Amino acid sequence: KEKNDEKPGAHYTVAKLGDGTDIPFATMVWSAGLAPVKFIEQTGLELNRGRVVVDSYLRVPGQNGRIFAMGDCATPQDGPLPPTASVAEQQAYYLGDCLNEYYSKFDVLDSNNDDTEVPHPGPVAPALVPWEFMEFMNKFLTKSSKFQYKNRGSLAGMGFGGGVGDLTNTDLPSPDATMSGFIAFLTWRTTYLTKQLS
Repeated sequence: KEKNDEKPGAHYTVAKLGDGTDIPFATMVWSAGLAPVKFIEQTGLELNRGRVVVDSYLRVPGQNGRIFAMGDCATPQDGPLPPTASVAEQQAYYLGDCLNEYYSKFDVLDSNNDDTEVPHPGPVAPALVPWEFMEFMNKFLTKSSKFQYKNRGSLAGMGFGGGVGDLTNTDLPSPDATMSGFIAFLTWRTTYLTKQLS
């Protein structure tokens, strides 16, 4: 809710809390954290530490392969993955390929398939290369019908002109290296901007 003061150009915003309290502010920073939302808790699906348990195909067990979960709200049966955008993006690519190439061939609306489990997908290339113009390189990686997480390394911006990067454990075809300073900032910013345009 926004209120304008009588002075030209002056204004403030009000956050209205659940108990009716108003808090006026000019800038609000909200950090949602990594806690799952209440919606997930209310689904009735199997949870592990507040996240939906999924199999190696990102399918929720016991649902005949008709419910999928990914990103921060999901945890694989064989162990958790880092709650990062890179994991969620790779899962999204994997599920998109599965839906387009395999699951779309199964008619879930056919009443003869009501109790039939959706077949597992065929082989899918992992989404290792994070740049759209180089995605063709993913086709050279080993395909699997199961989701494969590939570590792309870690990058972080540290203010204007500064950054850090760790490529020592990456699956990308790059030298094992760490970096800091302007080159790390430039790498981080370039990667970030290319993702905004994809």
